Amino acid sequence: MSKIFLNPVETTYSIIDMGITRGREKSSIKILISGFMAGMFISFASIGFLIAQTLDSPFSKFLGASVFPIGLMLCVFTGASLFTGNSLLSLSFLTKGITLFQLIKNLILVWIGNFLGSIFVAFVSFYSGTFSSQSIQRIVLDACISKTNIPFIEGIFSGFLCNMLVALGIIMALSATDAIGKLFACWFPIMLFVLSGYQHVVANMYIFSIGKFLYPSYLPILKTITSYLFPVTIGNFLSGGVFLPIILYILYVDKK
Repeated sequence: MSKIFLNPVETTYSIIDMGITRGREKSSIKILISGFMAGMFISFASIGFLIAQTLDSPFSKFLGASVFPIGLMLCVFTGASLFTGNSLLSLSFLTKGITLFQLIKNLILVWIGNFLGSIFVAFVSFYSGTFSSQSIQRIVLDACISKTNIPFIEGIFSGFLCNMLVALGIIMALSATDAIGKLFACWFPIMLFVLSGYQHVVANMYIFSIGKFLYPSYLPILKTITSYLFPVTIGNFLSGGVFLPIILYILYVDKK
């Protein structure tokens, strides 16, 4: 009888193997395309979340949080590279499976690919009429205002908490050996981070991109990256790329 999930030690080594495979990818174009796909998937999830906020219901936030995990599900089942998930490649660096250069190269290219995918979906969704109603335009504007008013240090800490849950969702998905298990593993942690209002850099990439299309003069591009995306990126990496990998390394590496 096959196992329905891996134990923590087996899961840790699955993360290491994934990191080695992705980190040793030599083609920068393939890494960018994989990141581009993930940026698209999280953007689709963000659209669903924004549409849910237009509903006149006290449960609209919960509904949006329930829809958003589809983005990670698509990433997990297609193997697309998400910056928050790929932060776990640090564990492969700690075990000397990849070099520091390979780790940094992968994360930078994936981050850029995620951003390009977000911009692409923002462009297409803007001209598709998805955001033609006044109600959803107000939702986007409110989201942009809310995110641009977050202090730098708050962005770091909120990003830290966000990727604790995202990375744990990926870890749980890797531990599951069947499709249903992977779906539920993605759903619960992601739903929780969205419901809690934590900051996810790739989701924010889409929010700011569609906000730029709707309100061209509102979001200066350079300031958006340095003041709003950068602190969240730091926070996301500190939890998914430092905190969790160190804990997994201490607890489970070389304990097969």
